[in-house]
Amino acid sequence: MLARMKYRRQVQNAFSGKRPAIAKGEVMKQEHEHADFIEDKFKNENFGFNCLHYSVSEASGSLKVMVLNKKGVAGSVRVVTIDAEAKAGEDYEKVDTILNFGAHEKQKFVEVVIKDDDDWEPDEDFYMQLYHVPSDEELPGQDTKTRITIIDDDKPGQIYFQETKAV
Repeated sequence: MLARMKYRRQVQNAFSGKRPAIAKGEVMKQEHEHADFIEDKFKNENFGFNCLHYSVSEASGSLKVMVLNKKGVAGSVRVVTIDAEAKAGEDYEKVDTILNFGAHEKQKFVEVVIKDDDDWEPDEDFYMQLYHVPSDEELPGQDTKTRITIIDDDKPGQIYFQETKAV
C-alpha cells in the first residue's frame, strides 16, 4: 500500500512539474538539507554528516558523502549503509567502513556505488549512519544519519488501447 502511494505521489509530481524529468543516463547529484540548520544542542559534538539528504540519479555511478570531524582531533567513526526501499546489492553497494581521522583533519568522504539498471521503478531511499567505533553503538544526534534518494532515470511503460471499429 505504501509503495503504491509513493508511486502515485511521484507520478503526480512528475506531471505537475514539481521535479524535472531526468533523461536516461543523465547524471544528477543534489544536496537538499544541510546540517547547518540544526541547533547545536541536537548535533553530535564530534562527528556528523554535512548534508542530511542527497539525491542521485542511478546513472551517476557513485556518490561521495562528506563526514565531518567537528573538533579536528584524531579519532575514528564507523560508517554503515542501511536499507530502506533501496536494497544493497541490487540498487547500491553496501558500505561498512571505519574512517580514521588524523589530528586537524576536518572532513573525509565515503563513496557509495550506485547501480544502474534498465527497469523502471519508483525512486528509492537508503540511509547512512555513523557508529561509535569500539562499542558499535549509533552516535547520538540528528546529524549522524543521512538519507540518500536514488532517482530512477528509466521511462515507465505506456498504456494504450487498440483501435476498434464500431459496427
